[in-house]
Amino acid sequence: MSQCIEWRHDGRRIVLPVLILPPEPTTHLTGFEAQALVDTGSTTSAVTARVAKALGLRKMGKRPLGSAQGLGQAERYLFRIGVRSSVAGLAFPYLFDEVSGFELSDSFQLDALIGMDILRQCDFRMQRNGDCTLSLG
Repeated sequence: MSQCIEWRHDGRRIVLPVLILPPEPTTHLTGFEAQALVDTGSTTSAVTARVAKALGLRKMGKRPLGSAQGLGQAERYLFRIGVRSSVAGLAFPYLFDEVSGFELSDSFQLDALIGMDILRQCDFRMQRNGDCTLSLG
């Protein structure tokens, strides 16, 4: 069954409400309600240090990370990302498989970043009028 997530962007950036979850147990559906920047230029998703701490995510060690600011080192975490369907009556979020994402500074304006590791698993559409859609499944 295909699911759709629909929301609007503000004309400056594409922000998607998400649920950040620890990688285990996979049956655990309580997580951190977050606002995530959708970034098609990022190959990897990320969470702020504050979110990682709140969820008790285990550090996996620093790895090289290239960004607009240049090359640096960033802490890595395993986590899951969920999105709530726009279909009425669906109580459970759509959950992506766990990702190995990097740590964002707490000075980042949002809680998380959705990169191509997540976006390549769905169809993403953005329209000039501000409507955005993720088609899943």
